[in-house]
Amino acid sequence: MEIRPRLERYLRKYWILFRIKTMFIYIFPTTLGFASAAAEGGRTSGYKIALMYLGFLCGSFFSSSLNFYADVESDRLHNDMYKGDLHMSDQPFATGEMGKLETALLFTLSGAGCVLFSLLVNAWYALFMVGSVVILGILYSHPWFRLKAKPVLDIATNALGAVVLLVAGWNALLPASWPGFWPLSYGFLFSATLYIPSVANDVPFDEAAGFRTSGVVFGADAMLKAMIPMCLLLIPVTVYNFTLPIAWTFKLFFALSLPGAIVFTVGMHLLWKPPHIRFNAGLLVYPIAALLLFYFVYGVNAALG
Repeated sequence: MEIRPRLERYLRKYWILFRIKTMFIYIFPTTLGFASAAAEGGRTSGYKIALMYLGFLCGSFFSSSLNFYADVESDRLHNDMYKGDLHMSDQPFATGEMGKLETALLFTLSGAGCVLFSLLVNAWYALFMVGSVVILGILYSHPWFRLKAKPVLDIATNALGAVVLLVAGWNALLPASWPGFWPLSYGFLFSATLYIPSVANDVPFDEAAGFRTSGVVFGADAMLKAMIPMCLLLIPVTVYNFTLPIAWTFKLFFALSLPGAIVFTVGMHLLWKPPHIRFNAGLLVYPIAALLLFYFVYGVNAALG
């Protein structure tokens, strides 16, 4: 009778560490790159597509877990803070549910899994997928670097990580190549714009934790205002991208995401009730998930020929 509750608690802690909502956001650029390479003639087997996503999932699990592991002291101190999807003191490293051996196995297996599965796709995919883990996991979270706690670099690191994930998905089908500078420029600006409200919303938590994020240094109100020039900059970049001979999948994304970014920016200002933005994250995750499904189905069908 006691096995089921124990199993549920055991699975729950890994579910928290996996952080499914964040994973969905970062799997999108990988799938967009994959689908766009398929639209440009890239072909592969179902076996390698499965390996591609296994490599991503292992890398995502490693990065998310490292984020929690690096924040354990601050999360224990600020047990009344609720950040997005959980009270920070409930994360498994803060509660003491993760022993030393289990922690070592978690990082060893997820890290090795990312490298191994990615290499089985091809060396170029592995280079960019592991590179994304270095950026979004180690550089972003590890105490030696902790770019998540540095102004401007916190936003730039996330945006760069999304771009590298897109290049990884592209290289799964078209190794030793890249989509081009301008599609990636759009991806960087778009990712940065979408990440800014998260930085603004986390200001109370980050101040309490002693972090010097962009939101803490410049203020949440200033961060939201910064979304406006970012959106304006997206417009000429989008227009120029439409003049280039790039995959239609990119152009579809630009056509849908540019108005989405503008509506999102306006919405964030309307919902800004200091010290928080009264926003249901599902309103962002669900459209991305629907578009993700479309690109995944198209990419798989096209890649299999």
